[in-house]
Amino acid sequence: MYPIISCIISYNSKSAITVTKKSEREYYVKQYSLETYQLTFEEKVGGNPNQYIKLKEVEQNSRGDYFAIVYIDDGLFRLRTFGETTRTEEEIEENELDINELLGINNFTIPIYNFPDPFITCTFVDDDWIFVNLFHQDTLTHHHFFFNHKTRVMRGKASVKLDSNRKNFPYKCFYSSEDNEIFSFYRQS
Repeated sequence: MYPIISCIISYNSKSAITVTKKSEREYYVKQYSLETYQLTFEEKVGGNPNQYIKLKEVEQNSRGDYFAIVYIDDGLFRLRTFGETTRTEEEIEENELDINELLGINNFTIPIYNFPDPFITCTFVDDDWIFVNLFHQDTLTHHHFFFNHKTRVMRGKASVKLDSNRKNFPYKCFYSSEDNEIFSFYRQS
């Protein structure tokens, strides 16, 4: 059994979704049925000897049937979306978003050792659109954008150079449907 990094209950009350860490190179996202307590979904993140992964938590849409994770893999920012069905490695790779390529940034971001935070967070703003924000350490720049996981379209891309140091990063972001606003919280050192 690997240490649990985070755990949520799906909004549809069907599953408990966990992020577990086998090593600095390998994490697992798993779903367990709340009726039978059986494992119903599992995907590995990483697992190769040249990878260094930081993955913290799972986000979900308002129906609780679609999910997203953002993580960093040795300086490469990734967004992975998934439903309730386990996929093959090929299906995962085909679906995963390479954020560095999308934004044209290098892989020089190095998360803080012994912190679980990957310097990137996300939140669903509706069942299809996901807000993603990250801190590119090399340029001290905050980037954010919206991504539609169904159509694979990006919109609202923005970048802001921060008066910051390399130890600050987005800690969590939330969408308020009442205010139609996104709140992003940063670690400040």
